[in-house]
Amino acid sequence: MTSIGTARHFQPHGTPGHICRDHNRAVLAPAVAVEALRNGWGSDLTDAQLDQCAATAERHPLSLTSRAAVRTALQPALSSSDTPESVHERLFALPPGHPLRIRVGDQEYFLVPVPITL
Repeated sequence: MTSIGTARHFQPHGTPGHICRDHNRAVLAPAVAVEALRNGWGSDLTDAQLDQCAATAERHPLSLTSRAAVRTALQPALSSSDTPESVHERLFALPPGHPLRIRVGDQEYFLVPVPITL
């Protein structure tokens, strides 16, 4: 599996800690979510199932916020059949570091919100 990389390797020196944590969570959540999807589990997976996925992805232990980010990533994918209002609602309500699943044709992707510092 490839990776976007952690904040340490991507963000400039001196980046505030909260931005680095959001970056790392945004990278971690899809890796764990993919394992859940491979098992046929959705956003309602149990904590034990979530722990199993994190262990398989070698991304454990998970904080409560990271658990929430994985569950967000496991919500049903948005697609072109969704209304603009529902897309807007899901996209712009994302907490920092929470990926969004999207479907384009027959392929699914994670929209990974990597924060930037200006």
